[in-house]
Amino acid sequence: MASPGRQYGFTLLEVLVALVIVALGLIAAFGQVNQTTTTASRLRDKTIAHWVAMNEMTRLRLKGEFPATGSRSDEVEMARTTWRYTIKVVKTEMATFRRVDISVSPADEPDAIVTTVSGLLASSPQTQATQVSTDWPPPASE
Repeated sequence: MASPGRQYGFTLLEVLVALVIVALGLIAAFGQVNQTTTTASRLRDKTIAHWVAMNEMTRLRLKGEFPATGSRSDEVEMARTTWRYTIKVVKTEMATFRRVDISVSPADEPDAIVTTVSGLLASSPQTQATQVSTDWPPPASE
């Protein structure tokens, strides 16, 4: 049995030290959660911006036209966000190729480029040839 003059429990100093340790642990945990959320949001934006750029590159390739040099910008909506893309077409050392750089940014922050995709477009064989046969199927050999 305990003596009547002796009390058991924690002192105020021990409780304060324990609270400081718990508080530091919670601050570190919340900081990590915040960093993870920020990174996930950034990766989501970068992925969607890359899709926008690849869609525009694919659209240029499917057109089948040899693009003129220059630059143009437009806006498109994807994943409930409006994106601004800029297409820059420049000449290359080979006259039959054009370099295409497509930069994508949020429409409300045009200077904050999220991603850039580069590719080459070649002039089609029809534009290079002087005469193209449009007969299909080809005439049978005799």
